[in-house]
Amino acid sequence: MLSLQFSLVSNVCAMKKLLLQLCLVAPLLSAIHAQQPNADGWKTILATRADLKDYPKGQAELQDGLLHTRAGYGLWVPQHAPDGAIRARLHFLEDTAFPQLRIRCSGDLSSKNSSSYQLMLYIRKGQDSISEGQVTAITQGKGRLLGSFPLPQPFALGGTLDLEISVIRDHLQVLVNDKPVYEIHDTTLADGVAWGVAAGEAWFSRIQVRTLTHTPAPDEPSPAARVTQTADPRIQQLQQAFAAAIARDITPGHLQAIQALDTKYTAALDRALDTVTKTGDLDGALVLRTEKKRVEDKAPLPPTDSAASALLKPLRATYRASLIQLATQRDQRLLPLRETYLQALSAYQDELTRAQSLDAALEVKKFRETEAARVKTP
Repeated sequence: MLSLQFSLVSNVCAMKKLLLQLCLVAPLLSAIHAQQPNADGWKTILATRADLKDYPKGQAELQDGLLHTRAGYGLWVPQHAPDGAIRARLHFLEDTAFPQLRIRCSGDLSSKNSSSYQLMLYIRKGQDSISEGQVTAITQGKGRLLGSFPLPQPFALGGTLDLEISVIRDHLQVLVNDKPVYEIHDTTLADGVAWGVAAGEAWFSRIQVRTLTHTPAPDEPSPAARVTQTADPRIQQLQQAFAAAIARDITPGHLQAIQALDTKYTAALDRALDTVTKTGDLDGALVLRTEKKRVEDKAPLPPTDSAASALLKPLRATYRASLIQLATQRDQRLLPLRETYLQALSAYQDELTRAQSLDAALEVKKFRETEAARVKTP
């Protein structure tokens, strides 16, 4: 009897010890799981107390499942490749001020002299609504506004908004509530070592990052829409005006056209999926489902279809042909803007020549010729 009692006590003690170990390990497992990328490559960051241990409590803390961040130089994690995306859900609570997503951060990250691309909502403390956002290139603490974008509807106090910024080579794109709203080509920052969030004060959830790979596609904006790096402030002004005109007059219509094409493509995939499921073709159904998810996730289109299944190739061929047509239409609309831009550069060159600033005029001439050559680049 005593032996049985001793055995029961031992089992109870062993069970308590196991439960204690599980209690200690569970938060660690949760933190490790949060750092693992999901099937789409997205990895959650800044979601556990361990992630925030290097920041003062007054700057970053978790409250009711939200990351509450205050004034500072931002919260960041290493970015191991320059091409990628960061997204987060912003909660518009009282006292929200200047919430930001940052990507390709470099320099002294613990000071105001760092560099990064920044997506920001210019919300002042006490403001209760906003209708647009901004994208800025920060170089050693000095900002240059790349452009603004409208929000789908006025963002008001108490609401939430899903924000995302991605950079692949010199191509920046912004998504709001999973829909593209802005894109631009910019060469200010070619590399970076970190990404994260910042704010005067803000509340975020679902902060995620993923690395992307450049895969040229027919819908990629042409080299004619890109800009060349220059230190001349006058040329920078002309570049900014050109980029702003593209963002205002070209990009919105092009993005809407691609979105409409994606909707039609998804419908075609659904029809094909319905057909193959009725015939019991599991492999074909899985291929089509994967392709549909790629479109919904706005993942890059593979550079070629050589590895695609026979079922998918004709659908992709039609899609690519439509993308080429949209790209051609966009480039045709871009030509008048480019001509105005080149004429402005030519006028600046003439101005410098008349002022006998011949070396400066020669530099502008070389720059203009480089820009003009882009229109001939395939």
